[in-house]
Amino acid sequence: MADAVADEEAPKKKLPIVRIIITFLGAIVLIAVGAGATFLYMKLTKPAEENPLAIVIERKAAPAADAHGDDHGAAADKGGEKAAAGGHGAPAAPAGPQGKPVPTKETFVTSYFEFPGNFTTNLKGSRRFVQMSIGLATQYDKRVIENVQKHEVAIRSEVLVILADQAEPDVVGVENRRRLQGLIKDAINRLLTERTNFGGIDDVYITALVMQ
Repeated sequence: MADAVADEEAPKKKLPIVRIIITFLGAIVLIAVGAGATFLYMKLTKPAEENPLAIVIERKAAPAADAHGDDHGAAADKGGEKAAAGGHGAPAAPAGPQGKPVPTKETFVTSYFEFPGNFTTNLKGSRRFVQMSIGLATQYDKRVIENVQKHEVAIRSEVLVILADQAEPDVVGVENRRRLQGLIKDAINRLLTERTNFGGIDDVYITALVMQ
């Protein structure tokens, strides 16, 4: 009877020891799991240059971002290039050595006027006569042409006087025609200066010439 009671008390004494061992092992496991989790968290939260895993993830993600953002990136780059070139879409200066600048000259609008009809007169010392059409040019404003039209009768008279003073050889050839143009231009400017205080005729042209 005493032996039976002793056998029942033995498992009761062993049971607390087993629980202690299991509790201790469980604590060790929890500590190990916590330490592992902390280590993994620290690894994942390190900067990209210190974390190989993060570098791999970034490299895999980069093509996808480029695939969707090529157009936007290109546009941004172009915008940056334009801004660097001077902003507001200004073209960039051409590369390479710079040449001399193209010279610029101030120009004015030329106005033309042709006298209606012909100038017809006999030539000096000849039975032949000459028939001529005349035009003129000015780079001054319209008042010069208006003055020519206003004093056309006097101008025609001066031109006929000059032509009547020419012999047959004097109206033949390019040089003689240019000389005649110069004589007529001087006569018109002189007459306009007398009547309006300003000449303004730059050139006179013989547009037709017939000698019969």
